[in-house]
Formats: sequence, C-alpha cells, structure tokens
Amino acid sequence: MNQPLAEIVFWIAAVACVIAEIAILRSTFASRRSNKSELVPSSSPRGEIAWAVIPALALVVVLTATWRRIEARQAHMQMMDHSGMEQSMPMSSASPKPQS
Repeated sequence: MNQPLAEIVFWIAAVACVIAEIAILRSTFASRRSNKSELVPSSSPRGEIAWAVIPALALVVVLTATWRRIEARQAHMQMMDHSGMEQSMPMSSASPKPQS
C-alpha cells in the first residue's frame, strides 16, 4: 500500500473510532441521568464509566502506535529511495580482461 493511501485509510479509521467513542461515552453519561427501574438490575456508575473509558484509552494507544509505524515506514521509504542519487564511482562497461 502506498503512503498517501495508508494515511487516508488511517485518518478515516481514526475519525470513525473517535465518533464511535463519543457516542459510547455520551450514551454512558446519558443513561446515568435517566430514571431507572428498581426491577432491572444495573451495574455501578463507576463500572459503567470504566467500561466506557478503558477501551477509549486502549484505542488511543493503538492509534498512536499505528501512526508512528506509518511515519516510520515513510521515513524508511525515503531513506531507501536512491532514484535521485548519482553513482559515486564510475562503472566501467568493459568486461574483465582474460588472464593469460
């Protein structure tokens, strides 16, 4: 995959993940304010928040590691690109002389 395409795919995925995490966090905090029935068991408010925030933090770690890898690949590809370099040693086109 070429570098610009990899960056586009990364940013699309990152934006989608951010939107999803915002929706998860919003629904978590909105459910805390709603009236709850005593007949339906629910988890503790701290537990709900933890289960919403921990995946968000893990996602930040994964996206950061992915972006660093994309940038490292770009630097590596630029380093390995020898197309603009001229040869420092002249190359002879003559074949080696046979020894007598």
